[in-house]
Amino acid sequence: MSLDQLQTVLDGDTDILLRRDFAHPPAKVWRALTEPALIRQWMAVQDHPMTRCEFDPRPGGSFHFEWEGPDGNSFFFSGPVVEIRPPHHITHIEHFNGDPAMSARITTDLAANGSGTRMTMIMRYDSAEARAAAIATGMTDGMDEVYARLDALLIA
Repeated sequence: MSLDQLQTVLDGDTDILLRRDFAHPPAKVWRALTEPALIRQWMAVQDHPMTRCEFDPRPGGSFHFEWEGPDGNSFFFSGPVVEIRPPHHITHIEHFNGDPAMSARITTDLAANGSGTRMTMIMRYDSAEARAAAIATGMTDGMDEVYARLDALLIA
């Protein structure tokens, strides 16, 4: 089964499971997920320009992705990189606006799928309430569009 659109599943009480196929090998998808110059090209949202994009993809490294919000205020995701095995696996902790209560452990795996890649991402929150609060911010809205831009970027 091909997943050319993002599949989003609520799993148990605390997890969000995301899956999507890309028409490119894992090493190419990995670059787009870990190189700031490429991240800026696919992760920026039209109504929310990306104003900061930093990523140090190594154990003990960190990231900071920031956007201008619709009201002119900024919002950001940041946190440490926990584990990394290029080009197939990364685990990081993602804090929304620096708030540990609004954080998730994100595990992303890239597996060869024919000549392309299947991305599987697990977003694990500390509680059902934390997951519900994250979803209520609208963070899952538009994710399919963002990953479609990543796929289109890799074709260019």
